[in-house]
Amino acid sequence: MKISLQWLSRYIDLSGLPVAQITDALPMLGLEVEETASAGLQPLKNVVIGKILSFEKHPKADKLSVCSVDPGAPAGPRQIVCGAKNFAAGDLVPVALPGAVLPGDFEIKVSKLRDVESQGMMCSARELGLGDDHAGLLILTARGLPVGTSINDHFPPPDTVLDLSITANRGDCLGHIGVARDLAAYFDRALRLPGLTDATPAAPAPASEAAPLLASVSTTIETCPYYTATAIRGVRVAPSPDWLARDLLAVGLRPINNIVDITNWVMLETGQPLHAFDAANIGGQQINVRPARPGETIKLLDQGRVVALETTDCVIADAQNALAIGGIMGGENSGVTAATANIVLEAAWFRPGPIRKTSRRLALSTDSAQRYTRDADPAGVLFAARRATALILELAGGTVIGPRAVVGAPSRGDRAIDLTADYVRARCGFDIDDTTIAGTYRRLGFTVAQAPSGAWRVTVPSFRSDIDRPIDLVEEFVRIHGTTTIPSTPIAAPAPGDIENDDPLATFTRRAGAHLAGQGFAECVHYTLCDGHDLAALFGQPMADALALANPLTSELGHIRPSLIPGLLDALALNLAAHNAPRRLFEIGRVFRPAPDGALRELTAVSFVVLAAPATRAWLTRAPVDFYHAKKLALDLAALAGVSAARLQFHLITDNAAAGAGKVAPLPAPALWQRNHSAQTTDRARQIELACGLIDAKTARARDIKGHAIIAGELLLPRQIFTTESKRTRFQPFTAYPPTTRDLALVVDAATPAGDVADKLKTTAAKIAGKTFAVEAINIFDLYQGQNLPDGKKSLALSLTFRASDRTLTDDEVNAAFTKLQTDLAKSTPWQIRK
Repeated sequence: MKISLQWLSRYIDLSGLPVAQITDALPMLGLEVEETASAGLQPLKNVVIGKILSFEKHPKADKLSVCSVDPGAPAGPRQIVCGAKNFAAGDLVPVALPGAVLPGDFEIKVSKLRDVESQGMMCSARELGLGDDHAGLLILTARGLPVGTSINDHFPPPDTVLDLSITANRGDCLGHIGVARDLAAYFDRALRLPGLTDATPAAPAPASEAAPLLASVSTTIETCPYYTATAIRGVRVAPSPDWLARDLLAVGLRPINNIVDITNWVMLETGQPLHAFDAANIGGQQINVRPARPGETIKLLDQGRVVALETTDCVIADAQNALAIGGIMGGENSGVTAATANIVLEAAWFRPGPIRKTSRRLALSTDSAQRYTRDADPAGVLFAARRATALILELAGGTVIGPRAVVGAPSRGDRAIDLTADYVRARCGFDIDDTTIAGTYRRLGFTVAQAPSGAWRVTVPSFRSDIDRPIDLVEEFVRIHGTTTIPSTPIAAPAPGDIENDDPLATFTRRAGAHLAGQGFAECVHYTLCDGHDLAALFGQPMADALALANPLTSELGHIRPSLIPGLLDALALNLAAHNAPRRLFEIGRVFRPAPDGALRELTAVSFVVLAAPATRAWLTRAPVDFYHAKKLALDLAALAGVSAARLQFHLITDNAAAGAGKVAPLPAPALWQRNHSAQTTDRARQIELACGLIDAKTARARDIKGHAIIAGELLLPRQIFTTESKRTRFQPFTAYPPTTRDLALVVDAATPAGDVADKLKTTAAKIAGKTFAVEAINIFDLYQGQNLPDGKKSLALSLTFRASDRTLTDDEVNAAFTKLQTDLAKSTPWQIRK
């Protein structure tokens, strides 16, 4: 939604408020500013008003014309070659003379186009920076500007345009008045709403005159419970006045004619869509709002596109044919043209659900549909109709014929919510006086009165469909009051070691996030929804089908995600493209998997990715980033979840292996992982899944990550694995006695997992040590395969650490235990001890 500050200033005094202060305030109000741009004419040199004297076809190019243009004295008539088709002799147009520099640093020079000299350029609106329209020249004939005068003399100073991201619950801010209302409340300034005066209908025409413009209006579909139509006779369709065209251009709309432009302008002012029909094309002088008939089609204003309708679609029809798709777009045959003399102005309210469904099915995301799907204000229909009618009579003339036809009534009115100031203070957590709270609500357009219970009765206008509970009113107060003004208050909470009955899953995710952040990772947060094509490419079409939404918001976000890793890869690619530093990323969030029984399971995922690229200009030699690095990071996360590495059995991901097992539906050997360089494991007892390794090189290249390996890991956890009883963390004092280490090399089968070897050593050594001392750690520090070893064998070198808590171990007792360990291993395993 683009907002013009010059337009906005009609409703709120913005004097003394720098643009930066306004753009800082809007996100605090929940209106994110995506872009700030300048609109309108920047000062230009050597661009003047010129008059087209004559033109003829280019001798060597069918699509070009050779024009004689008068740019005024002293230059005199000039020859200019032009490719536009929307001009005639006598038209006034902007002319850029040689030496002019247009937006984009485009310098105008004398040049030849297909061997014909061109001594300048006639300009479109986009070439002057006045908007996006470049379908033809900017025709200024209606303004009667003096030939030869500078273009700068006829356009106001540049405007500032803000592109706002409006959330789905704030449909009231899809118009300038809605945004102005929030800013007026935030800055405590008056809101200036436009005054309305109803036009007096013309006296009944003599029977000898033409039939009435509109004989009947009816609605027979639940999609449209409220419809109004205003008939106006004798309008003059012409170009819009400068101020109206300028406003539309500033926010990216192309002016068409005064009637159509007024409907668009009022929509952008109020947030209420409107549509004007040519009354001459309404068969039988009837408007019927009805379901589409089986097999019915309509030719749209959208470049004459013909679409097939379904019986669930709502259409605006005359006695025979559909004139428009209700709430979305008008038909080409009933639109206003230069020949139109009589119009019927539609203002209606359509239910969001059916409009959303039709809009998505037909891929028609129009300004009108966007507003109805975000629950436009039904009580604002009449205001917009009156506003547009007054502007049409002012700018296009005409006479209102008969009273306005109204069918139905607004489906939503004002709502009363009772609450107390103490409730607001308790939820906010700081002291604030009653007058300030009530004043904030009144600045938003709410009324505050005393309820019979003694509480406040706050009446919320119909345009705020998102407010229906007391807690919503608390949120509104904080939004306007500002979070930056909340006083700092010491937190009265128990020490971390005394916290009981905390949510164990939340505790784990906090610890996992802190752990990864401590390892140098940056956290990411992505949408839970993802693209179906990408999902199918990485995880297979069956997985994509199982995770498809029945009614997606957009085609690009039509599925729920089964993994966090694709989003992290996208973030990594974005960082590389923007030359940003973070190359170690993690995310904690929800993913979804279909279970074997067909049900959908929600899991908590902790995922990470690391780009194996050396840091530039780094003096420190870094550890290699490989599978074992990924496995170490993944096992650390599993340990935080209370899962011992001894309980995990890793399996290599190959073309015949699945990344998933147990009660979590297995993933097909995904394109996500590099075969034979990645592994997965599952703790079936606790339904935990863990995968780690290298990302497939083709997948990385598809995201423009080339020339570097990427390691990744993902831990999936169902909520029920955590008990509701929290465990206190208790400090154990460090022992003051030194450890003793012994090294051992074993020859084992090449297929024997190293983890199995370490687990066997630990259990055997623990039995030998008994309660006299502890086997503190067993670490694998070398793997060897090659000469001096039989085929199918490998050598593992392990370091065992022994320590006692009450004394220093002697060599004799450690050696005795170590010798006993070797003897027991020789008897109980097929492994050979290397000397």
